Amino acid sequence: MKLVNQQLIKNTNLKLLYNSVFKNRGISRAALARQTGLSRTAVSALIDELSDRGFLFDSGTGDSSGAGRKPTCLELCAGNYFVAVFGWEESSVHAFLIDICGTTSMQMRLDKAPSDSYSQICRTFLMDQILEQIRPEQLLGLCFVLPAMIDPEKEEVFSTTFSLAGDQGEAGVIPCLRSLFPDYAVAVLNDTACCAYAEKIYTGIREKDYAFIRFSRGIGASLFIQDKLLGQACASYTQFGHFSISHEGPPCPCGSRGCLEVVLSESTLKGRLQAKGTASSLLSMDTVRYEDLGRAALYGDTAAVQVIRDLAGEFSFALSNLICLVHPRLIVLGGNSVSLGSVFLEEIRRSLSETGFARMTENVKLRYSQLDSYACYNGAMKYFFDHHYQFTEPMEGSFFIG
Repeated sequence: MKLVNQQLIKNTNLKLLYNSVFKNRGISRAALARQTGLSRTAVSALIDELSDRGFLFDSGTGDSSGAGRKPTCLELCAGNYFVAVFGWEESSVHAFLIDICGTTSMQMRLDKAPSDSYSQICRTFLMDQILEQIRPEQLLGLCFVLPAMIDPEKEEVFSTTFSLAGDQGEAGVIPCLRSLFPDYAVAVLNDTACCAYAEKIYTGIREKDYAFIRFSRGIGASLFIQDKLLGQACASYTQFGHFSISHEGPPCPCGSRGCLEVVLSESTLKGRLQAKGTASSLLSMDTVRYEDLGRAALYGDTAAVQVIRDLAGEFSFALSNLICLVHPRLIVLGGNSVSLGSVFLEEIRRSLSETGFARMTENVKLRYSQLDSYACYNGAMKYFFDHHYQFTEPMEGSFFIG
């Protein structure tokens, strides 16, 4: 037991020091000791180990205003260790090889036919492409990012937006991944959670209570409460998209009615425009997307502006309830919502000020995501490294859900 505790403490300290260098490139050992509270002797020994293993290196001496020897600057070693990330979508797999500094060294979109297996596509790419470029020991783990709820107790995937028939169905996909990748550390993660983690890490979010809401085929939410991701990265603790804003609304596949992601779906946009009874350039289109609506509003389409304001008002009703429940100090909107533009954000703010509980809503900051659509995959890599990778234990055969 004592050895286990020592290894756990050592791993925690190695991770602490590595992430401190990640956030403060060029930091010195002395500054690390002050920042982390570890002794200079401990910092020196642990930094030497990280350097010997190829995670960090001394980049030379830095500036110092004091007398004595100038401090050495610590930097991350790029291109030594990687995480492979596979994002599953309805008709494709996005495959990425990302080093732990955050640099993408390989990126490819793999087409998937309805009868194909997602897991097998990933295995083929791993063996034929990734392991031709790097050595097996350089690959720290594999992440499978799904637009789905993942139950860590039953080890099942559910509420996904596409069929998993080629991977033995929602109940069989986890065992399928276990059997195909027995020699690797594997993590199965929810896509919105990975986006939320990327936003927190790469845009420097300081708020300890923060919500990330992503518009895609559905509407997903991930919540950070006191700096911890609620329910980890499996999305089985929150289903914001299935908050009902109208019990008489359209039916949802979940069995309820008026769920947020059905009421605000892109499939409703053309009907909303037609109901306005005013001319709109968008009415000639077969399908209207958020992107089309936002662009039309930007250039003065009155009906588009009115529809965006309606969407914002309905969304604000659900958002005000979320604020009353968990009181996030920052809410970030990501995914397709970004294309709705400033009108959407401004109307949400106005609606919250009128209908929300003022004591809570007035302290909430609201903004769009600052990252691109591929940030999800960097988020998956960083989440895996921060939460699952162990410096002090063999990782082969480890399997993580969320």
